[in-house]
Amino acid sequence: MAFGPTASAEHPQPRRPDPHSNPCSPPSKSSPFLRGECLRLPKGEVNYQLHEPHLPHAENSANSAAPLVVCLHGLNGSVSSFAKISPLLVQTGFRVLVFDLYGFGLSASPSGRLDVEIYVDQVVKLLEGLKVPSTEKIFLLGFSMGGVIAVEFTNRFPERVRRLLLVAPGGLLQRSKTPCKPLLFGCLRTRLGGCLLAAATLLACCCSCCVKRSLRGDKLANRFELDVREPVKFKDVSRENGERFLWNFHRSVNVYLRVLRRMPLWCEDFQDSYEALAKGRTPVLFLWGDSDCTVPYSEAEHEVRKLFAPRGVSCCMLPESGHGLLMEDAVQVSHYAAAWFCDLKDPTWKSCLDHWRLQANPVASQV
Repeated sequence: MAFGPTASAEHPQPRRPDPHSNPCSPPSKSSPFLRGECLRLPKGEVNYQLHEPHLPHAENSANSAAPLVVCLHGLNGSVSSFAKISPLLVQTGFRVLVFDLYGFGLSASPSGRLDVEIYVDQVVKLLEGLKVPSTEKIFLLGFSMGGVIAVEFTNRFPERVRRLLLVAPGGLLQRSKTPCKPLLFGCLRTRLGGCLLAAATLLACCCSCCVKRSLRGDKLANRFELDVREPVKFKDVSRENGERFLWNFHRSVNVYLRVLRRMPLWCEDFQDSYEALAKGRTPVLFLWGDSDCTVPYSEAEHEVRKLFAPRGVSCCMLPESGHGLLMEDAVQVSHYAAAWFCDLKDPTWKSCLDHWRLQANPVASQV
């Protein structure tokens, strides 16, 4: 392993179907999403996969004793976001739980707000539904927007989280550097936002066929190009992401805007939660690509250093990696994750953590 700078569910009575719901029951046409098991929670059905390690010499109940890693995907992500790193973590002896957040993939899209409250509750209810004991400590891996949910879950249930890994997490971006600021903060996130949301959803519903016809082949791949150093190698993945977004176009637009309206993806909205995390006792590790253009470390660096340098937290940087590091650098990410969750005592790993230890003084930065 190489490290370093180079290197019980509730069952409510049936309700009237939500017009934006896309439960994990068999769809009317072929789905581009990865289908797993389906669990009905109070807010709707959740599509999930629980990967178990293969331990041939263990007792039948041994797998349930394997440490559990819960992965939380980002905006417009799904179970497939962790398709490459999940098997690698399983090979190192972890159970890995991946699932579609409400509104994404094959999970239901409940009415009302899509905010951090509903997503933290989804994690809680899902763990209950899968019979994970409340006394069992889990590992959390939060990617991008999933990092916001992971931070909030850890703050509310610190006794349930053994270690936290934040991969290019949200909640640290600067509003001043956000594209389309007037539309986002001047309209969508105000009282008028509901009207804009309804109008955009209606327009997406009316224009769905036209959009699908206009975005085909390379056009679709280019529109959904990944933030990676070699986009050409991931054209098929980009096309698949586009197909997933277009599969139920008006639902995708509706959920995207609802999340942007309510989720605390900017530092001004989520600073208190990061401060609470920094003051807590849960071990935290940041992992970032130094070429990330979606959630640039340069925008988050000041806040991360200010809050977490006093605790001696490390922020490991992957050279030339973009926001698509879970895909492009899955092996390296899984190595970092496994070492962190196992609290590896290997001198090379300890040296890596020391190298990327956050310094309060930016001049002393190794990044």
